[in-house]
Amino acid sequence: MMNTFHMAIRNLIKKFSFYSLYLISIAFVITVFFAFTSFSVNTVMIERISTDGRVETMCTVISVFLMVFVLFYMTYSNRFFLRRRTKELGIYALMGYRKANILSLLIFENILICFGAVIVGIIFGAFAHKGIIFLINELLNLGINNSEIHLFDFNAICKTALFVFIVVLILTISNSIFLYKTSLMNLVRYEKSAEKKMKVHKISAFLGFIMILGGYLLTLNILIGSNSLWITIGFYQIGLLTMFLVVIGTVFFIASFLPFIVQVSKRKKKIFYTSTKIISTPNFIYRIRSNSKTLIMLTLLSAATLTISSVMALTLYYPIASVGRIAPSEIEFKMENDTKIQDIKNLIKQYCSNENDISLLTTDIYKVTTVSDNLPKEYDIGASKNRANNENVLREAGFECISYSQYMKLLKVQGREKVLKGLTQLNDNEVILMKYQPNDTVSEKGNKYCLNFGTVEKIVIVKEVSLDNAISFANSMGTLVVSDNLYNDISSIQHPLSTIVSINGDSIQNNETLYSALSDYLNNSPYLQGNSHRINELIYLNSSTILLIGFLVILFFIAVGSILYFNNVSSITDSKSDYEILRKIGYTKSYIKKIIRKQVLTFFSIPFFLGLLDCIFATMVYKVGLMQNLLGSSFSQYIPVITAVLLTIIIYTIYYVLTVRACYKAALKL
Repeated sequence: MMNTFHMAIRNLIKKFSFYSLYLISIAFVITVFFAFTSFSVNTVMIERISTDGRVETMCTVISVFLMVFVLFYMTYSNRFFLRRRTKELGIYALMGYRKANILSLLIFENILICFGAVIVGIIFGAFAHKGIIFLINELLNLGINNSEIHLFDFNAICKTALFVFIVVLILTISNSIFLYKTSLMNLVRYEKSAEKKMKVHKISAFLGFIMILGGYLLTLNILIGSNSLWITIGFYQIGLLTMFLVVIGTVFFIASFLPFIVQVSKRKKKIFYTSTKIISTPNFIYRIRSNSKTLIMLTLLSAATLTISSVMALTLYYPIASVGRIAPSEIEFKMENDTKIQDIKNLIKQYCSNENDISLLTTDIYKVTTVSDNLPKEYDIGASKNRANNENVLREAGFECISYSQYMKLLKVQGREKVLKGLTQLNDNEVILMKYQPNDTVSEKGNKYCLNFGTVEKIVIVKEVSLDNAISFANSMGTLVVSDNLYNDISSIQHPLSTIVSINGDSIQNNETLYSALSDYLNNSPYLQGNSHRINELIYLNSSTILLIGFLVILFFIAVGSILYFNNVSSITDSKSDYEILRKIGYTKSYIKKIIRKQVLTFFSIPFFLGLLDCIFATMVYKVGLMQNLLGSSFSQYIPVITAVLLTIIIYTIYYVLTVRACYKAALKL
């Protein structure tokens, strides 16, 4: 037993470069796992950010998910290195070592590697946990004293150590089953026959292409609107069908369609018979057949990683970007019977250090009605359809009018200079219609309405349809911006429906004490809205969710990158003799490097681009089907998805560079 232990130590020392990435990748996974475990047992933080038990539930669910994922990753990594060492293990068997001795060697090696990974993971995970707590504390202003948070949490260390011990036991069982089911001869030759080669069938090749194309077309169908299959048949039914088509289509596409296309391309002699393709193309066909299961898994994992990161970014960013429409002013509220402007000014003076940059505007809103066949949805949003059911009436149907000059003043104090520059003066019979969300199927520009106020009727035409509302939807829904002359005519006959107070200025941005004081003064009025307050509230509510999902995304990236690394290095190492032959027949080192780069790039590109396509269509479904469209076709709504994709490209590029360098070393002994 001691001899086997000493042999394990010697193997690790002599072949440290071989085990280094295995050790680093497992240490990285354990770092994330320990940081998350430390966070989940941190009662000080959990109590501050959780009020309804949601965070605790999420921590429990994601803990289970993390354990399954880490187990899968470590099992895959262990099986990969076992594959790479089967020839060596076969030689041990030929030398007289019993399978029990070989299993003991593998156990000791796993224990030593996992022990080192746990030590590194706990150290780095502890600092990562500290950093996460610091960022959340600063972001949400929780007022947590960092000295209350221990660098190393004993419970987290015990949970991590126990989990890794269980993983080592599972790996031991897996290795023992493998060894005792594999004969001596198969053990020596296992490395060359680990994955069964797959034959290319035209039917499955085209079936894969058609299924993926069908899944993407079903996804695009959601853009049709109310006639979409996603609405007429059911969102979840079509969603499951689409996922089934894409997943099964991906299996056939990679296993059959890609090899079929490459084989067809071999018939074009001018394209195939080049100094690079004559080597890389047969290698591609062999690898994509023999490693099809791994490539399929990587593609689906890449799609999941990209989709989760994009949806996570969109879920956090989109509501914040929409706050500019939901609450355009820093503070806004409706004047109630007992509300006095002087009291408001006194509160501002009390809670603001600088009053000079603060503007306070009051806007009188007037209600007008009309009868038309082409009224916008905003006309009767919140109004009861059954007039007898008066207790459910939230607002009377109609348009809520503000003047053009007041609209411009509000835009100016809100700092929306770009919108101001695009405005043109209104004639007395022209109005601007404010939409709650864009109507993609019907253009309402040019519609005519006969406005009724008192005994007067006035026909107006919609000059512009805009999403640039200056008053929150809580205080004005069916908003019409009318000319100053028409506004004066209405105000001379009608009484104001409501008076809205809008307060803006740098001094009140993120001023939560002022907002709380106003909320108390207004008796927690639902009409009180605030831009900065709403953003801070969204960040507070979503921060824990984003953090917890972020742990999963990081693990996904580690798994995809590491498996790509292992697989490519393994393939290049197996083909080392081929590269030696190429050098003997005249290929230079630089040309062989070019061939290696192309081979590695191909196997990085397939999971990335197929995963990216899946991500784009999945995010489209999520955006159109599950999120309110408040920003229209604004480019800003695509920023989070683009950012997530760019970060993924950067991570893939780093892994690609590391993989290429390792392949150079394996093939050319650099």
